[in-house]
Amino acid sequence: MNIAMFSEVSTDRVIGGAERVLREQALGMAKLGHQVHVITRMLHGDERTEVAVGDIRECRYPVSRTNEFAFVSSTLDRSVEVFDRSYPGQRIDVGLIHQSLAGLGPLLRRSGAVSHWFYMCLSLAHEEYMTRVTPGSSRAMQLRWKVNAMARRRIERLVMSRCERVLVLSRFMWDRVVEFHGIPEERLCMIPGAVDEQVFCPPLDRAAVRASLEFPEDRTVLFTVRNLVPRMGLEHFIEAVVRLGDRNKGLLVLIGGEGPLRSKLQNLIKRHQLGASVRLIGFVPERDLTRYYQGADLVVVPTLQLEGFGLVTVEAMACGAPVMATPIGALPEIINRLDPLLLAEGTNGAALARSLERILDRFAQDPDWRRRLAETGRRLVTDCYNWTHHTRGLERLLRESTRVEALVA
Repeated sequence: MNIAMFSEVSTDRVIGGAERVLREQALGMAKLGHQVHVITRMLHGDERTEVAVGDIRECRYPVSRTNEFAFVSSTLDRSVEVFDRSYPGQRIDVGLIHQSLAGLGPLLRRSGAVSHWFYMCLSLAHEEYMTRVTPGSSRAMQLRWKVNAMARRRIERLVMSRCERVLVLSRFMWDRVVEFHGIPEERLCMIPGAVDEQVFCPPLDRAAVRASLEFPEDRTVLFTVRNLVPRMGLEHFIEAVVRLGDRNKGLLVLIGGEGPLRSKLQNLIKRHQLGASVRLIGFVPERDLTRYYQGADLVVVPTLQLEGFGLVTVEAMACGAPVMATPIGALPEIINRLDPLLLAEGTNGAALARSLERILDRFAQDPDWRRRLAETGRRLVTDCYNWTHHTRGLERLLRESTRVEALVA
């Protein structure tokens, strides 16, 4: 099959879940023998209009950021221009849209050039915007914020309505798509998110990993890696550590990631005199991320909103780390399969502290529990949450559509 993917992120610079899913789907489909092109906007600080990532070709276009109208109109025009250059006179089997605005132009203006259109919904566009951008203090800024959110919602609904199938990673996102966009359930398809189980794997020698990271032997290490933005719940995580009182002296809490909340979190740590127990370690490259998962006693995912799947959760499980998470988004779908005890009863500091106390007590009372969790988590990844299963499921869905077309013809 000849597959075009439309996105606002790049396969060449993986900094979050959206990039990860795009990259793994594109590389996975190419590995299965399909021709894959990714069409996306140009990256900040990188003026290349075309790059090769493995066996896939990524074509990029510049956009105007003068104002919202210029951004939208330039995206529509230039995405179509790049599409035309990438596929001169060709008919494409599948157009897979990862972000609605990225695919809107080709979907509206070159619809007939693609046999089948699909939409990959990782999270709802307007919800993602509303959690990342603050509305501002003035009435004008708040109005602008609301208009932006409304526009994103309407664009996404339009794109979804014109695609024959909408793909999601979780039952949570399935329900959100039905609720907010009214897409009939028979047009939805769930293919669970995944992890590269060759990259994210259990350690051969966990003690050696901990030593290489300079983890103290007498501390229980809690690790989280998040964008430092409000929806990740990191302030509540720090509050939970405060609520543990003297018990936190036996912990080493490591928070990986960068973002606008860094200074606020640092001030919070300083105010509560947690410098000896809680550290902001900044961006963690993927080559080191596996080791942090492997060496941690517990990975914590304290999300407040969204979490359309939760790649961090399955990455940690693949490395043999137990994961404690809040009951948000798709996280319960994964955590309850591991052990319901690992699911917090709420998102605030008090709820997180109670869950941490239960888990730490269980670690102390049943030293073998962590090993059993590691084995269960790894087995779930091998059986369900890996990119081989994911891309085969995606290919099966796409082939079914082209097969139906061939039968009708």
